[in-house]
Amino acid sequence: MTPTSLLALLVAGSVLAPPSATTPPAASVRWAWPVGDGARPPLVAPFDAPEEQWGPGHRGIDLGTARGEPVRAVDAGEVTHRGRIAGRGTVTVTHANGVRSTYEPVDSAVRVGDRVRRGETIGRVGDEPGHCAPAACLHLGAKRGPTYLDPLGFFGVRRVVLLPVP
Repeated sequence: MTPTSLLALLVAGSVLAPPSATTPPAASVRWAWPVGDGARPPLVAPFDAPEEQWGPGHRGIDLGTARGEPVRAVDAGEVTHRGRIAGRGTVTVTHANGVRSTYEPVDSAVRVGDRVRRGETIGRVGDEPGHCAPAACLHLGAKRGPTYLDPLGFFGVRRVVLLPVP
């Protein structure tokens, strides 16, 4: 192997962010996109982990969509919350691995205790102004215990980190 090809391999291997507490573990079953009819919707705002539990950050991702668009469960689970938080409709689904997926703004008729299947419609994107006002988007969060996770990892998307060039 030439020095150039070795350097290229080292650089390629180092551009992927290392796993962290906010990175979900690799899973054999990936989540299904909750909006966009199965196609990957536009990422309007990425996950930005707070430095402290209650510090500033963006505890999920915002996916571009339209008001009234169906919202589907990313994976099978049990509805463990449906209500309003900060004036917006929200739904939480707890999955078999203990991860909770959260969705907002959502107009929904599901009830706490309902079992949902992967891809099952759990509501529609609400009319309330959300993270992307005046445009519409779905905020999707992921949480295990008290720890917020980057939802993109559950879709098999890895965050690329640019390193400084010496």
